[in-house]
Amino acid sequence: MGVISTVLGLFGFGFGFSSGIVIGYYFFIYFQPTNVKDVEVRPLVEYDSNSLDGILPEIPMWVKNPDYDRVDWLNRFLELMWPNLNKAICRMAQDIAKPIIAENCEKYKIDSVEFETLTLGSLPPTFQGMKVYITDEKELIMEPSLKWAANPNITVVAKAYGLKATVQIVDLQVFASPRITLKPLVPTFPCFANISVSLMEKPHVDFGLKLFGADLMAIPVLYKFVQGHH
Repeated sequence: MGVISTVLGLFGFGFGFSSGIVIGYYFFIYFQPTNVKDVEVRPLVEYDSNSLDGILPEIPMWVKNPDYDRVDWLNRFLELMWPNLNKAICRMAQDIAKPIIAENCEKYKIDSVEFETLTLGSLPPTFQGMKVYITDEKELIMEPSLKWAANPNITVVAKAYGLKATVQIVDLQVFASPRITLKPLVPTFPCFANISVSLMEKPHVDFGLKLFGADLMAIPVLYKFVQGHH
């Protein structure tokens, strides 16, 4: 019986395997979709800037738009200076935040709010290109295309009513196109009297926000709220 069972098992396996191949081939041949369209091949020069953004979103602005110039030297400068800039920016942020935190702690009866860690990470922002306007006025107008995929570690610890809460910001992404205006230009250093910064369009800002170790941005409702109000 053992030999017969083995032979029948092998026969059943071979028959089932062969039948499966035949049936699968039949379905593959006779049930292929008939509404498949040929891929449209067009040279990139025929696409406008909006179409290129959708097809190749990571292409630098100076490639997609001839009005933008390459600023590799500026990115190289930021790369070399970033360790020091990171520390200086974080120190300045702490100095600005201290009086604001102290005022609100007293107002809302909070024991303390402190930065446990504050670093913008090792990745500096990069400029994908810069557009400079030439005008008849005594002014300089620049529009850089900024992209920053950062790895910050900003941890804030708040204590109140005997409780302790830890909030952490991680994985920051910022895509923005600010307009920087230096006006008026003057013959004394730094050669401009005022500087103004405005946003030409709504920037893209995305980040991870952890409370007690849980990522709050994983909650769809909260994520949409933050994206709609930044």
